[in-house]
Amino acid sequence: MPGGIVMRSVVLAVLVSCALAGCATQRAAVVASAAHVAVVDDGGAGQVIRPADQARLDALPSIWQAAWGQSRERTRSGEGALLEPAAALDHPELSPGSYNCRVVRLGRRAGPRRVRSFPAHFCHVGAAGGMLNFTKQTGSDLPAGQLYKSEKHYTFVGALQRAVGDNSLSYGTDQARDITAVVERVGPFRWRMVVPVGEQDLDILELTPVPVERQAAG
Repeated sequence: MPGGIVMRSVVLAVLVSCALAGCATQRAAVVASAAHVAVVDDGGAGQVIRPADQARLDALPSIWQAAWGQSRERTRSGEGALLEPAAALDHPELSPGSYNCRVVRLGRRAGPRRVRSFPAHFCHVGAAGGMLNFTKQTGSDLPAGQLYKSEKHYTFVGALQRAVGDNSLSYGTDQARDITAVVERVGPFRWRMVVPVGEQDLDILELTPVPVERQAAG
């Protein structure tokens, strides 16, 4: 991998407000935290990530194959391209704004059917310092962090936050809460965030934009 192991400050600065009609008004939350960790910079997409986490992302094809093999076509067909390993499309660009986000679990952790869909929640894609950031605003698992763009996907580098509206944890602050993922476009106005879990499971977060008329102005 190009680039050496360097000490780098991972600084996440995210300004998030709940701009969704029908959801409770939230105080604007700012993520501004730095953690000094040994990282690897791939020199291409500008990704900043520890070697162990990069290895997990590199193993994503084999993890996906293992999870895919456990499920039946009948149980996953209703999700269409969302669960297809090779469904990523060109032009992955995300626009800042509010998104519906729904987790689909694939693999043993999904239960007997090996595919399990959870209720949709709200997420937000913001822009700060010339980069995009991502925050899940509702639900139990609350990832927040930055999106590093490459040609066909983004790499998400962040951390699971402790509570709604408290986005103080950055990648590297607490390794047990660190999270990395790949974000791909799989259809018109449809993206997925793919989180490898262990060696045979995936959590796949479907992202679809909240209609403009349902987003508050500012």
